[in-house]
Amino acid sequence: MVIFHDSRRFELTVAAHYDEWVARLVECVPGRLLLTQHLLRAFDTRQEAISALVRKWRLLFPDAEPLVWREPPAVQPQRLSRKRPRPPRSQE
Repeated sequence: MVIFHDSRRFELTVAAHYDEWVARLVECVPGRLLLTQHLLRAFDTRQEAISALVRKWRLLFPDAEPLVWREPPAVQPQRLSRKRPRPPRSQE
């Protein structure tokens, strides 16, 4: 999930890595070459990882609205056509 706060961009991710769930919170500031990593931890369950992101967001921005985790929309893979395009027919 990507959140814009002032001029900064925050990337929040929860991903399965082997048998653990990894929570990551990274801040991108325009004009700064390096990213600021606020959270990178492994958890036993997905819900624990999401809760850690919510807590960290509350610590970073105590006056802002509480973070509500939103699932990314499901992306349907596009099927590639295996048919070859036919050459144009000549008009005789």
